[in-house]
Amino acid sequence: MATWQVRNEKQHPLSVVLKAMKNTRSRLGLFYVLLAFTALSLTLLELLPPMLLKRILDVNLKNGQIEQVWIAAFYYLAASMGSSIFAFAQTYLTTYIGQNILIDLRLLMAEHIAKLPMNYYNRTPVGEIMSYMSSDVDSVNTLFSSGLISGFTDMMKVFGIAMAMYVISPRLCFITLLSIPVLLIVANYFRKNILKAQMEIRKAVGKINTYLQELFNGIRIVKFYAKEDEYEKKFQTPLREHLKSIDHAAVFDSYFPCVMQTIKAIVIAAIVLLGAKTSDYDGTTVTIGSLAAFADLVSRLLSPVEALSQEFQTIQQAMAGLRRIVGFLGEEVEEKGKIQRLDNKFFVSEQGVSVTIRDISFGYAPDKLILKDVSLDIHEGKKVAIVGRTGAGKTSLMNLIAGLYKPHAGAISISGIDPYRLHATDRRKLIGIVPQSTHIFEGTLRENITLRDDRITQEEVEKAAKLVGLQDFIAALPDGYDTVIGVQGIKLSFGQSQLLSLARAVVCDPPVLLLDEPTSGMDALTEKVIFDAFRAIGNKRTIITISHRLSGVIDADEVYIMAAGKIVQSGSPDKLAGEKGWYSVFKQLEDLGWRLDV
Repeated sequence: MATWQVRNEKQHPLSVVLKAMKNTRSRLGLFYVLLAFTALSLTLLELLPPMLLKRILDVNLKNGQIEQVWIAAFYYLAASMGSSIFAFAQTYLTTYIGQNILIDLRLLMAEHIAKLPMNYYNRTPVGEIMSYMSSDVDSVNTLFSSGLISGFTDMMKVFGIAMAMYVISPRLCFITLLSIPVLLIVANYFRKNILKAQMEIRKAVGKINTYLQELFNGIRIVKFYAKEDEYEKKFQTPLREHLKSIDHAAVFDSYFPCVMQTIKAIVIAAIVLLGAKTSDYDGTTVTIGSLAAFADLVSRLLSPVEALSQEFQTIQQAMAGLRRIVGFLGEEVEEKGKIQRLDNKFFVSEQGVSVTIRDISFGYAPDKLILKDVSLDIHEGKKVAIVGRTGAGKTSLMNLIAGLYKPHAGAISISGIDPYRLHATDRRKLIGIVPQSTHIFEGTLRENITLRDDRITQEEVEKAAKLVGLQDFIAALPDGYDTVIGVQGIKLSFGQSQLLSLARAVVCDPPVLLLDEPTSGMDALTEKVIFDAFRAIGNKRTIITISHRLSGVIDADEVYIMAAGKIVQSGSPDKLAGEKGWYSVFKQLEDLGWRLDV
Protein backbone atom coordinates (compact mmCIF):
# COMPACT_ATOMS: atom_id res chain seq x y z
CA MET A 1 0.00 0.00 0.00
CA ALA A 2 1.23 3.51 -0.82
CA THR A 3 2.60 5.32 2.22
CA TRP A 4 4.72 7.99 0.53
CA GLN A 5 3.43 11.42 -0.42
CA VAL A 6 4.41 14.62 -2.18
CA ARG A 7 4.93 17.49 0.24
CA ASN A 8 5.52 20.30 -2.22
CA GLU A 9 4.10 20.76 -5.70
CA LYS A 10 7.38 22.50 -6.69
CA GLN A 11 9.31 19.25 -6.31
CA HIS A 12 10.90 17.84 -9.45
CA PRO A 13 8.47 15.48 -11.22
CA LEU A 14 11.00 12.62 -11.11
CA SER A 15 10.79 12.70 -7.32
CA VAL A 16 7.46 10.85 -7.65
CA VAL A 17 9.13 7.98 -9.53
CA LEU A 18 12.13 7.86 -7.19
CA LYS A 19 9.87 7.69 -4.14
CA ALA A 20 7.82 4.99 -5.83
CA MET A 21 10.93 2.91 -6.51
CA LYS A 22 12.03 3.35 -2.91
CA ASN A 23 8.59 2.35 -1.66
CA THR A 24 8.56 -0.85 -3.73
CA ARG A 25 12.19 -1.80 -3.00
CA SER A 26 11.31 -4.15 -0.13
CA ARG A 27 8.93 -6.36 -2.10
CA LEU A 28 10.55 -5.97 -5.55
CA GLY A 29 14.21 -5.97 -4.52
CA LEU A 30 15.00 -9.18 -6.45
CA PHE A 31 13.43 -7.75 -9.60
CA TYR A 32 15.61 -4.64 -9.35
CA VAL A 33 18.74 -6.85 -9.01
CA LEU A 34 17.72 -8.93 -12.04
CA LEU A 35 17.03 -5.73 -13.98
CA ALA A 36 20.55 -4.44 -13.24
CA PHE A 37 22.01 -7.82 -14.27
CA THR A 38 20.17 -7.79 -17.62
CA ALA A 39 21.37 -4.22 -18.28
CA LEU A 40 25.00 -5.22 -17.66
CA SER A 41 24.63 -8.38 -19.78
CA LEU A 42 23.15 -6.40 -22.67
CA THR A 43 26.13 -4.03 -22.58
CA LEU A 44 28.69 -6.86 -22.70
CA LEU A 45 26.83 -8.71 -25.45
CA GLU A 46 26.72 -5.48 -27.47
CA LEU A 47 30.55 -5.42 -27.56
CA LEU A 48 31.11 -9.04 -28.52
CA PRO A 49 30.00 -9.07 -32.23
CA PRO A 50 32.31 -6.20 -33.37
CA MET A 51 35.29 -7.82 -31.61
CA LEU A 52 34.50 -11.14 -33.29
CA LEU A 53 34.23 -9.39 -36.65
CA LYS A 54 37.64 -7.82 -36.15
CA ARG A 55 39.22 -11.21 -35.35
CA ILE A 56 37.56 -12.88 -38.33
CA LEU A 57 38.92 -10.30 -40.79
CA ASP A 58 42.36 -9.65 -39.26
CA VAL A 59 43.25 -13.16 -38.09
CA ASN A 60 41.05 -15.99 -39.31
CA LEU A 61 40.56 -14.98 -42.98
CA LYS A 62 44.03 -13.50 -43.28
CA ASN A 63 45.63 -16.77 -42.11
CA GLY A 64 43.14 -19.02 -43.88
CA GLN A 65 41.63 -20.40 -40.65
CA ILE A 66 38.26 -21.33 -42.10
CA GLU A 67 37.35 -23.61 -39.20
CA GLN A 68 37.93 -20.73 -36.77
CA VAL A 69 35.67 -18.53 -38.92
CA TRP A 70 32.81 -20.98 -38.33
CA ILE A 71 33.48 -20.99 -34.60
CA ALA A 72 33.56 -17.17 -34.49
CA ALA A 73 30.39 -17.04 -36.56
CA PHE A 74 28.71 -19.34 -34.02
CA TYR A 75 29.75 -17.02 -31.18
CA TYR A 76 28.50 -14.04 -33.20
CA LEU A 77 25.10 -15.71 -33.61
CA ALA A 78 25.00 -16.74 -29.93
CA ALA A 79 25.78 -13.18 -28.86
CA SER A 80 22.98 -11.82 -31.04
CA MET A 81 20.50 -14.38 -29.70
CA GLY A 82 21.64 -13.74 -26.11
CA SER A 83 21.15 -10.03 -26.63
CA SER A 84 17.57 -10.65 -27.78
CA ILE A 85 16.85 -12.90 -24.78
CA PHE A 86 18.17 -10.36 -22.28
CA ALA A 87 16.29 -7.57 -24.07
CA PHE A 88 13.09 -9.61 -23.61
CA ALA A 89 13.91 -10.13 -19.91
CA GLN A 90 14.54 -6.43 -19.48
CA THR A 91 11.22 -5.52 -21.11
CA TYR A 92 9.36 -8.00 -18.89
CA LEU A 93 11.03 -6.78 -15.70
CA THR A 94 10.53 -3.09 -16.45
CA THR A 95 6.86 -3.69 -17.29
CA TYR A 96 6.31 -5.71 -14.11
CA ILE A 97 8.00 -3.14 -11.89
CA GLY A 98 6.30 -0.28 -13.73
CA GLN A 99 2.83 -1.74 -13.19
CA ASN A 100 3.53 -2.20 -9.47
CA ILE A 101 4.61 1.42 -9.24
CA LEU A 102 1.45 2.36 -11.11
CA ILE A 103 -0.71 0.58 -8.52
CA ASP A 104 1.07 2.35 -5.67
CA LEU A 105 0.67 5.71 -7.37
CA ARG A 106 -3.04 5.22 -8.01
CA LEU A 107 -3.54 4.18 -4.38
CA LEU A 108 -1.64 7.27 -3.27
CA MET A 109 -3.81 9.50 -5.46
CA ALA A 110 -6.99 7.80 -4.23
CA GLU A 111 -5.92 8.45 -0.63
CA HIS A 112 -5.10 12.04 -1.54
CA ILE A 113 -8.49 12.56 -3.16
CA ALA A 114 -10.20 11.41 0.03
CA LYS A 115 -8.26 14.03 2.02
CA LEU A 116 -8.92 17.00 -0.25
CA PRO A 117 -11.36 19.65 0.99
CA MET A 118 -14.75 20.12 -0.64
CA ASN A 119 -13.61 23.46 -2.07
CA TYR A 120 -11.24 21.56 -4.36
CA TYR A 121 -14.16 19.70 -5.94
CA ASN A 122 -16.11 22.93 -6.25
CA ARG A 123 -13.43 24.51 -8.43
CA THR A 124 -12.08 21.46 -10.31
CA PRO A 125 -14.03 19.84 -13.18
CA VAL A 126 -14.64 16.09 -12.84
CA GLY A 127 -13.06 15.46 -16.25
CA GLU A 128 -9.83 17.07 -15.05
CA ILE A 129 -9.66 14.70 -12.07
CA MET A 130 -10.36 11.76 -14.41
CA SER A 131 -7.40 12.81 -16.57
CA TYR A 132 -5.14 12.84 -13.49
CA MET A 133 -6.19 9.29 -12.59
CA SER A 134 -6.02 7.84 -16.13
CA SER A 135 -3.79 9.28 -18.85
CA ASP A 136 -1.48 11.21 -16.52
CA VAL A 137 -0.86 8.17 -14.31
CA ASP A 138 -0.18 6.02 -17.39
CA SER A 139 2.65 8.39 -18.23
CA VAL A 140 4.53 7.08 -15.16
CA ASN A 141 4.54 3.55 -16.59
CA THR A 142 5.72 4.93 -19.94
CA LEU A 143 8.45 6.89 -18.18
CA PHE A 144 9.67 3.88 -16.24
CA SER A 145 9.46 1.16 -18.89
CA SER A 146 10.36 3.16 -22.01
CA GLY A 147 12.35 6.00 -20.52
CA LEU A 148 14.44 5.67 -17.38
CA ILE A 149 15.43 2.00 -17.45
CA SER A 150 16.04 1.88 -21.19
CA GLY A 151 17.97 5.12 -20.86
CA PHE A 152 20.14 3.67 -18.10
CA THR A 153 20.88 0.58 -20.22
CA ASP A 154 21.72 2.70 -23.26
CA MET A 155 24.05 4.87 -21.17
CA MET A 156 25.94 1.73 -20.12
CA LYS A 157 26.16 0.71 -23.80
CA VAL A 158 27.56 4.12 -24.75
CA PHE A 159 30.33 3.93 -22.14
CA GLY A 160 31.13 0.30 -22.98
CA ILE A 161 31.27 0.92 -26.73
CA ALA A 162 33.35 4.07 -26.27
CA MET A 163 35.91 2.08 -24.29
CA ALA A 164 36.08 -0.60 -27.00
CA MET A 165 36.54 2.08 -29.67
CA TYR A 166 39.35 3.64 -27.65
CA VAL A 167 41.16 0.29 -27.50
CA ILE A 168 40.97 -0.05 -31.29
CA SER A 169 41.90 3.55 -32.19
CA PRO A 170 42.07 6.40 -29.68
CA ARG A 171 42.17 9.02 -32.44
CA LEU A 172 39.14 7.67 -34.29
CA CYS A 173 37.39 7.34 -30.94
CA PHE A 174 38.04 11.00 -30.17
CA ILE A 175 36.79 12.06 -33.62
CA THR A 176 33.65 9.98 -33.15
CA LEU A 177 32.94 11.42 -29.71
CA LEU A 178 33.02 14.92 -31.22
CA SER A 179 29.72 14.09 -32.93
CA ILE A 180 27.94 13.44 -29.61
CA PRO A 181 27.67 17.15 -28.59
CA VAL A 182 26.08 17.82 -31.98
CA LEU A 183 23.58 15.04 -31.33
CA LEU A 184 22.86 16.39 -27.85
CA ILE A 185 22.36 19.96 -29.08
CA VAL A 186 19.92 18.75 -31.72
CA ALA A 187 18.16 16.51 -29.20
CA ASN A 188 17.88 19.37 -26.70
CA TYR A 189 16.23 21.59 -29.31
CA PHE A 190 13.65 18.96 -30.10
CA ARG A 191 13.22 18.12 -26.39
CA LYS A 192 12.09 21.62 -25.44
CA ASN A 193 9.62 21.90 -28.28
CA ILE A 194 8.24 18.38 -27.77
CA LEU A 195 7.69 19.03 -24.05
CA LYS A 196 5.78 22.21 -24.82
CA ALA A 197 3.65 20.39 -27.39
CA GLN A 198 2.95 17.49 -25.01
CA MET A 199 1.79 19.88 -22.28
CA GLU A 200 -0.66 21.38 -24.77
CA ILE A 201 -1.92 17.90 -25.61
CA ARG A 202 -2.44 17.03 -21.92
CA LYS A 203 -4.44 20.21 -21.34
CA ALA A 204 -6.54 19.56 -24.45
CA VAL A 205 -7.33 16.00 -23.27
CA GLY A 206 -8.43 17.39 -19.91
CA LYS A 207 -10.84 19.78 -21.66
CA ILE A 208 -12.28 16.93 -23.74
CA ASN A 209 -12.84 14.77 -20.66
CA THR A 210 -14.50 17.65 -18.83
CA TYR A 211 -16.83 18.31 -21.77
CA LEU A 212 -17.80 14.63 -22.11
CA GLN A 213 -18.45 14.35 -18.37
CA GLU A 214 -20.82 17.32 -18.51
CA LEU A 215 -22.54 16.01 -21.64
CA PHE A 216 -23.18 12.49 -20.37
CA ASN A 217 -24.36 13.72 -16.98
CA GLY A 218 -26.99 15.84 -18.71
CA ILE A 219 -27.76 13.55 -21.65
CA ARG A 220 -31.46 13.33 -20.77
CA ILE A 221 -31.86 17.11 -20.90
CA VAL A 222 -29.87 17.28 -24.14
CA LYS A 223 -32.10 14.70 -25.82
CA PHE A 224 -35.32 16.11 -24.42
CA TYR A 225 -34.60 19.55 -25.86
CA ALA A 226 -33.10 18.09 -29.07
CA LYS A 227 -29.76 19.87 -28.54
CA GLU A 228 -27.58 17.11 -29.95
CA ASP A 229 -26.48 19.21 -32.93
CA GLU A 230 -25.58 22.20 -30.77
CA TYR A 231 -23.49 20.07 -28.43
CA GLU A 232 -21.84 18.38 -31.39
CA LYS A 233 -20.82 21.79 -32.75
CA LYS A 234 -19.60 22.87 -29.32
CA PHE A 235 -17.58 19.66 -29.03
CA GLN A 236 -15.61 20.65 -32.13
CA THR A 237 -13.84 23.42 -30.19
CA PRO A 238 -11.92 21.16 -27.76
CA LEU A 239 -11.42 18.63 -30.56
CA ARG A 240 -9.81 21.28 -32.77
CA GLU A 241 -7.56 22.37 -29.90
CA HIS A 242 -6.52 18.74 -29.41
CA LEU A 243 -5.90 18.26 -33.14
CA LYS A 244 -3.84 21.45 -33.29
CA SER A 245 -1.73 20.25 -30.36
CA ILE A 246 -1.25 16.81 -31.93
CA ASP A 247 -0.20 18.37 -35.26
CA HIS A 248 2.27 20.64 -33.49
CA ALA A 249 3.86 17.67 -31.71
CA ALA A 250 3.81 15.55 -34.89
CA VAL A 251 6.01 18.05 -36.72
CA PHE A 252 8.84 17.61 -34.23
CA ASP A 253 8.24 13.85 -33.89
CA SER A 254 8.61 13.49 -37.67
CA TYR A 255 11.73 15.62 -38.11
CA PHE A 256 13.59 14.24 -35.11
CA PRO A 257 14.48 10.68 -36.32
CA CYS A 258 15.27 11.95 -39.82
CA VAL A 259 17.78 14.48 -38.54
CA MET A 260 19.38 11.88 -36.26
CA GLN A 261 19.75 9.32 -39.07
CA THR A 262 21.41 11.94 -41.28
CA ILE A 263 23.98 12.78 -38.59
CA LYS A 264 24.61 9.07 -38.06
CA ALA A 265 25.31 8.50 -41.78
CA ILE A 266 27.71 11.47 -41.94
CA VAL A 267 29.71 10.22 -38.93
CA ILE A 268 30.07 6.67 -40.29
CA ALA A 269 31.15 7.97 -43.70
CA ALA A 270 33.78 10.21 -42.09
CA ILE A 271 35.16 7.34 -39.99
CA VAL A 272 35.46 5.07 -43.04
CA LEU A 273 37.31 7.78 -45.00
CA LEU A 274 39.67 8.51 -42.12
CA GLY A 275 40.21 4.87 -41.14
CA ALA A 276 41.00 3.62 -44.63
CA LYS A 277 44.38 4.43 -46.25
CA THR A 278 43.17 7.23 -48.54
CA SER A 279 46.25 9.50 -48.32
CA ASP A 280 49.87 9.66 -47.21
CA TYR A 281 48.74 10.43 -43.62
CA ASP A 282 48.57 7.22 -41.59
CA GLY A 283 47.67 8.73 -38.21
CA THR A 284 44.10 7.36 -38.28
CA THR A 285 44.65 4.35 -40.50
CA VAL A 286 43.71 0.94 -39.04
CA THR A 287 43.50 -2.60 -40.31
CA ILE A 288 40.54 -3.74 -42.37
CA GLY A 289 39.25 -5.78 -39.45
CA SER A 290 39.65 -2.88 -37.06
CA LEU A 291 37.93 -0.55 -39.53
CA ALA A 292 34.99 -2.95 -39.94
CA ALA A 293 34.74 -3.40 -36.18
CA PHE A 294 35.03 0.34 -35.62
CA ALA A 295 32.33 1.11 -38.19
CA ASP A 296 30.13 -1.47 -36.48
CA LEU A 297 30.89 0.09 -33.09
CA VAL A 298 30.11 3.58 -34.42
CA SER A 299 26.75 2.31 -35.61
CA ARG A 300 26.18 0.63 -32.26
CA LEU A 301 27.32 3.79 -30.44
CA LEU A 302 25.06 6.15 -32.34
CA SER A 303 22.10 3.77 -32.01
CA PRO A 304 21.97 4.05 -28.17
CA VAL A 305 22.77 7.76 -28.43
CA GLU A 306 19.85 8.10 -30.82
CA ALA A 307 17.80 5.87 -28.53
CA LEU A 308 18.76 8.09 -25.62
CA SER A 309 17.42 11.03 -27.54
CA GLN A 310 14.20 9.13 -28.25
CA GLU A 311 14.03 8.06 -24.61
CA PHE A 312 14.66 11.63 -23.61
CA GLN A 313 11.73 12.51 -25.81
CA THR A 314 9.63 9.82 -24.08
CA ILE A 315 10.71 11.16 -20.71
CA GLN A 316 9.67 14.66 -21.72
CA GLN A 317 6.27 13.40 -22.87
CA ALA A 318 5.82 11.59 -19.57
CA MET A 319 7.11 14.57 -17.60
CA ALA A 320 4.14 16.58 -18.81
CA GLY A 321 1.84 14.09 -17.08
CA LEU A 322 4.15 13.84 -14.06
CA ARG A 323 4.10 17.59 -13.55
CA ARG A 324 0.32 17.50 -13.47
CA ILE A 325 0.41 14.62 -10.96
CA VAL A 326 2.90 16.49 -8.74
CA GLY A 327 0.63 19.53 -8.93
CA PHE A 328 -2.36 17.40 -7.96
CA LEU A 329 -0.51 15.73 -5.07
CA GLY A 330 0.64 19.17 -3.96
CA GLU A 331 -2.96 20.30 -3.43
CA GLU A 332 -3.43 21.24 0.19
CA VAL A 333 -5.32 18.58 2.16
CA GLU A 334 -7.75 19.20 4.99
CA GLU A 335 -6.12 19.74 8.37
CA LYS A 336 -8.85 18.79 10.82
CA GLY A 337 -6.70 18.73 13.91
CA LYS A 338 -7.43 16.12 16.55
CA ILE A 339 -9.97 13.63 15.20
CA GLN A 340 -12.92 12.86 17.45
CA ARG A 341 -14.50 9.42 17.80
CA LEU A 342 -17.85 8.22 19.06
CA ASP A 343 -17.10 6.04 22.06
CA ASN A 344 -19.11 4.54 24.88
CA LYS A 345 -19.05 7.89 26.69
CA PHE A 346 -21.08 9.55 23.94
CA PHE A 347 -24.62 9.78 25.30
CA VAL A 348 -27.76 9.85 23.15
CA SER A 349 -30.95 10.52 25.08
CA GLU A 350 -34.26 8.98 24.12
CA GLN A 351 -35.20 12.27 22.46
CA GLY A 352 -32.01 12.55 20.36
CA VAL A 353 -29.09 14.94 20.58
CA SER A 354 -28.73 18.71 20.71
CA VAL A 355 -27.14 20.85 18.01
CA THR A 356 -25.45 24.10 19.00
CA ILE A 357 -24.28 26.67 16.46
CA ARG A 358 -22.33 29.65 17.77
CA ASP A 359 -21.45 32.76 15.72
CA ILE A 360 -20.78 30.89 12.48
CA SER A 361 -19.24 32.76 9.54
CA PHE A 362 -18.45 30.96 6.32
CA GLY A 363 -17.86 31.43 2.59
CA TYR A 364 -16.55 29.28 -0.26
CA ALA A 365 -14.09 32.09 -1.05
CA PRO A 366 -12.20 33.82 1.78
CA ASP A 367 -13.28 37.29 0.66
CA LYS A 368 -16.97 36.47 0.14
CA LEU A 369 -18.98 35.42 3.19
CA ILE A 370 -22.23 33.52 2.72
CA LEU A 371 -23.04 33.00 6.42
CA LYS A 372 -22.52 35.85 8.88
CA ASP A 373 -22.61 35.34 12.65
CA VAL A 374 -25.29 32.65 12.58
CA SER A 375 -26.30 31.16 15.94
CA LEU A 376 -28.85 28.41 16.65
CA ASP A 377 -29.76 26.25 19.63
CA ILE A 378 -31.59 23.07 18.62
CA HIS A 379 -32.66 20.92 21.54
CA GLU A 380 -32.87 17.14 21.69
CA GLY A 381 -35.55 15.57 19.52
CA LYS A 382 -36.72 18.84 17.97
CA LYS A 383 -37.78 19.15 14.36
CA VAL A 384 -36.43 22.38 12.92
CA ALA A 385 -37.05 23.92 9.50
CA ILE A 386 -34.73 26.46 7.83
CA VAL A 387 -36.37 28.43 5.03
CA GLY A 388 -35.32 31.28 2.80
CA ARG A 389 -34.81 32.34 -0.76
CA THR A 390 -32.21 30.83 -3.07
CA GLY A 391 -28.76 32.03 -2.05
CA ALA A 392 -29.77 32.80 1.52
CA GLY A 393 -27.21 30.27 2.84
CA LYS A 394 -29.49 27.40 3.91
CA THR A 395 -27.61 24.60 2.15
CA SER A 396 -24.26 26.08 3.22
CA LEU A 397 -25.40 25.96 6.85
CA MET A 398 -26.46 22.34 6.42
CA ASN A 399 -23.10 21.47 4.87
CA LEU A 400 -21.37 22.90 7.93
CA ILE A 401 -23.58 20.91 10.30
CA ALA A 402 -22.77 17.79 8.25
CA GLY A 403 -19.06 18.46 8.74
CA LEU A 404 -18.25 18.89 5.04
CA TYR A 405 -16.64 22.30 5.54
CA LYS A 406 -14.80 24.09 8.31
CA PRO A 407 -16.35 27.43 9.30
CA HIS A 408 -14.16 30.52 9.04
CA ALA A 409 -15.26 31.56 12.51
CA GLY A 410 -17.47 30.20 15.24
CA ALA A 411 -18.18 26.62 16.28
CA ILE A 412 -20.69 23.81 15.78
CA SER A 413 -21.33 21.12 18.38
CA ILE A 414 -23.56 18.05 18.27
CA SER A 415 -23.79 17.06 21.93
CA GLY A 416 -20.13 17.99 22.36
CA ILE A 417 -18.90 16.56 19.05
CA ASP A 418 -17.44 18.80 16.32
CA PRO A 419 -18.85 17.30 13.09
CA TYR A 420 -15.92 18.61 11.03
CA ARG A 421 -13.39 16.69 13.17
CA LEU A 422 -15.55 13.57 13.52
CA HIS A 423 -13.88 10.39 12.24
CA ALA A 424 -15.24 9.35 8.84
CA THR A 425 -16.28 5.86 9.99
CA ASP A 426 -18.41 7.40 12.80
CA ARG A 427 -20.13 10.05 10.70
CA ARG A 428 -23.07 7.89 9.59
CA LYS A 429 -23.65 6.78 13.17
CA LEU A 430 -24.23 10.41 14.21
CA ILE A 431 -25.56 12.20 11.12
CA GLY A 432 -27.82 11.12 8.29
CA ILE A 433 -28.12 13.47 5.32
CA VAL A 434 -30.51 13.61 2.37
CA PRO A 435 -29.06 16.08 -0.16
CA GLN A 436 -31.20 18.08 -2.54
CA SER A 437 -29.71 16.31 -5.57
CA THR A 438 -29.94 12.57 -5.06
CA HIS A 439 -27.00 10.60 -6.45
CA ILE A 440 -27.58 6.93 -7.25
CA PHE A 441 -24.46 4.82 -7.75
CA GLU A 442 -24.19 2.04 -10.29
CA GLY A 443 -24.89 -1.19 -8.39
CA THR A 444 -27.63 -2.95 -6.48
CA LEU A 445 -30.28 -1.51 -4.19
CA ARG A 446 -28.47 -2.94 -1.16
CA GLU A 447 -25.16 -1.39 -2.23
CA ASN A 448 -26.83 2.00 -2.70
CA ILE A 449 -28.35 1.88 0.78
CA THR A 450 -25.20 0.65 2.55
CA LEU A 451 -22.72 2.41 0.23
CA ARG A 452 -20.85 -0.91 0.25
CA ASP A 453 -20.32 -0.80 4.02
CA ASP A 454 -20.06 -4.46 5.07
CA ARG A 455 -20.70 -3.55 8.70
CA ILE A 456 -24.35 -2.81 7.90
CA THR A 457 -26.46 -5.96 8.20
CA GLN A 458 -29.27 -7.11 5.95
CA GLU A 459 -31.69 -6.64 8.85
CA GLU A 460 -30.71 -2.98 9.14
CA VAL A 461 -31.13 -2.51 5.40
CA GLU A 462 -34.62 -3.99 5.42
CA LYS A 463 -35.59 -1.93 8.48
CA ALA A 464 -34.52 1.30 6.75
CA ALA A 465 -36.35 0.38 3.53
CA LYS A 466 -39.52 -0.41 5.45
CA LEU A 467 -39.27 2.80 7.43
CA VAL A 468 -39.23 4.99 4.31
CA GLY A 469 -41.84 2.97 2.42
CA LEU A 470 -39.62 1.13 -0.08
CA GLN A 471 -40.17 -2.39 1.28
CA ASP A 472 -43.16 -3.28 -0.94
CA PHE A 473 -41.47 -1.95 -4.07
CA ILE A 474 -38.28 -3.91 -3.41
CA ALA A 475 -40.19 -7.09 -2.49
CA ALA A 476 -41.93 -6.99 -5.89
CA LEU A 477 -38.61 -7.02 -7.76
CA PRO A 478 -37.35 -10.44 -8.99
CA ASP A 479 -33.92 -9.97 -7.37
CA GLY A 480 -35.10 -7.93 -4.39
CA TYR A 481 -32.27 -6.03 -2.75
CA ASP A 482 -29.82 -7.49 -5.27
CA THR A 483 -31.55 -5.72 -8.16
CA VAL A 484 -29.09 -3.69 -10.25
CA ILE A 485 -30.65 -0.25 -10.70
CA GLY A 486 -28.37 1.02 -13.48
CA VAL A 487 -26.25 4.13 -13.94
CA GLN A 488 -27.69 7.15 -12.10
CA GLY A 489 -30.63 4.97 -10.96
CA ILE A 490 -32.17 4.90 -14.41
CA LYS A 491 -34.56 2.11 -13.38
CA LEU A 492 -36.02 4.18 -10.52
CA SER A 493 -38.54 6.98 -10.61
CA PHE A 494 -37.63 10.33 -9.11
CA GLY A 495 -39.68 9.66 -5.99
CA GLN A 496 -38.15 6.21 -5.54
CA SER A 497 -34.67 7.72 -5.82
CA GLN A 498 -35.55 10.18 -3.05
CA LEU A 499 -36.86 7.38 -0.87
CA LEU A 500 -33.69 5.39 -1.50
CA SER A 501 -31.62 8.41 -0.46
CA LEU A 502 -33.64 8.67 2.74
CA ALA A 503 -33.13 4.95 3.47
CA ARG A 504 -29.40 5.49 3.00
CA ALA A 505 -29.53 8.28 5.56
CA VAL A 506 -31.37 6.32 8.31
CA VAL A 507 -29.85 2.84 7.83
CA CYS A 508 -27.28 3.44 10.60
CA ASP A 509 -29.99 4.89 12.90
CA PRO A 510 -28.30 8.28 13.40
CA PRO A 511 -29.74 10.62 16.07
CA VAL A 512 -29.47 13.63 13.69
CA LEU A 513 -31.11 13.89 10.27
CA LEU A 514 -30.34 16.66 7.78
CA LEU A 515 -32.91 16.95 5.00
CA ASP A 516 -32.33 19.31 2.08
CA GLU A 517 -35.67 19.63 0.25
CA PRO A 518 -36.56 15.94 0.86
CA THR A 519 -39.98 16.23 -0.80
CA SER A 520 -38.89 18.32 -3.77
CA GLY A 521 -40.50 17.10 -6.98
CA MET A 522 -42.60 14.41 -5.30
CA ASP A 523 -46.26 13.79 -5.96
CA ALA A 524 -48.77 14.14 -3.11
CA LEU A 525 -48.91 10.39 -2.40
CA THR A 526 -45.12 9.96 -2.20
CA GLU A 527 -44.86 13.11 -0.12
CA LYS A 528 -47.38 11.66 2.31
CA VAL A 529 -45.28 8.48 2.60
CA ILE A 530 -42.21 10.59 3.38
CA PHE A 531 -43.99 12.59 6.06
CA ASP A 532 -45.42 9.43 7.59
CA ALA A 533 -41.87 8.11 7.81
CA PHE A 534 -40.69 11.36 9.41
CA ARG A 535 -43.45 11.21 11.97
CA ALA A 536 -42.60 7.57 12.77
CA ILE A 537 -38.96 8.37 13.52
CA GLY A 538 -39.31 11.95 14.73
CA ASN A 539 -39.59 11.15 18.44
CA LYS A 540 -36.09 9.71 18.55
CA ARG A 541 -34.21 12.07 16.25
CA THR A 542 -33.26 15.67 15.93
CA ILE A 543 -34.35 16.66 12.42
CA ILE A 544 -33.18 19.75 10.53
CA THR A 545 -35.03 20.37 7.27
CA ILE A 546 -34.47 22.86 4.49
CA SER A 547 -37.65 23.60 2.58
CA HIS A 548 -38.87 26.11 0.03
CA ARG A 549 -42.50 25.18 0.64
CA LEU A 550 -44.61 25.69 3.73
CA SER A 551 -45.82 22.10 3.42
CA GLY A 552 -42.32 21.10 4.37
CA VAL A 553 -42.40 22.96 7.68
CA ILE A 554 -45.84 22.00 8.98
CA ASP A 555 -44.45 19.43 11.42
CA ALA A 556 -41.59 21.66 12.56
CA ASP A 557 -41.31 22.65 16.19
CA GLU A 558 -39.23 25.66 15.26
CA VAL A 559 -38.82 27.61 12.01
CA TYR A 560 -35.82 29.81 11.16
CA ILE A 561 -36.09 32.32 8.32
CA MET A 562 -32.78 33.09 6.58
CA ALA A 563 -31.92 36.07 4.38
CA ALA A 564 -28.51 37.22 3.14
CA GLY A 565 -26.69 34.70 5.34
CA LYS A 566 -28.40 35.66 8.59
CA ILE A 567 -31.31 34.46 10.73
CA VAL A 568 -33.90 37.23 10.42
CA GLN A 569 -36.91 35.57 12.06
CA SER A 570 -37.52 32.51 14.19
CA GLY A 571 -40.18 30.83 16.26
CA SER A 572 -42.85 28.15 16.18
CA PRO A 573 -45.12 27.96 13.11
CA ASP A 574 -48.07 29.29 15.14
CA LYS A 575 -46.00 32.19 16.45
CA LEU A 576 -44.70 33.14 13.00
CA ALA A 577 -48.18 32.86 11.48
CA GLY A 578 -49.32 35.62 13.85
CA GLU A 579 -46.37 37.93 13.12
CA LYS A 580 -45.77 40.17 10.15
CA GLY A 581 -43.30 38.69 7.72
CA TRP A 582 -42.70 36.17 4.98
CA TYR A 583 -44.13 33.20 6.83
CA SER A 584 -47.54 34.70 7.59
CA VAL A 585 -48.03 35.95 4.01
CA PHE A 586 -47.27 32.61 2.41
CA LYS A 587 -49.25 30.75 5.06
CA GLN A 588 -52.34 32.75 4.16
CA LEU A 589 -51.86 32.05 0.45
CA GLU A 590 -51.39 28.34 1.06
CA ASP A 591 -54.52 28.23 3.19
CA LEU A 592 -56.36 29.56 0.13
CA GLY A 593 -55.15 26.57 -1.89
CA TRP A 594 -51.96 27.98 -3.43
CA ARG A 595 -48.88 25.76 -3.58
CA LEU A 596 -45.96 28.15 -3.47
CA ASP A 597 -42.18 28.02 -3.41
CA VAL A 598 -40.06 30.70 -1.81
